[in-house]
Amino acid sequence: MCSGNIYFANIGNVVYGGTEEMLKKLTGDSKMNLTMNLPCRKVFESGQKSITVEGPFLELGEELVEPHKGFWK
Repeated sequence: MCSGNIYFANIGNVVYGGTEEMLKKLTGDSKMNLTMNLPCRKVFESGQKSITVEGPFLELGEELVEPHKGFWK
């Protein structure tokens, strides 16, 4: 959904740190965040305009995950 909104809002660049797999490990079976493993690049490739994507930055993994620990339990 975020990728679709980014596309239709004419945002030309996306920078992100973590992957959907990382999020799923955090959320587990939480009904608050049902994950969908559909990479933003695939969504953008389906469109008619170019959107630059940078990420994930896996070297920041632990730093990105830390604020979420405990929230999804």
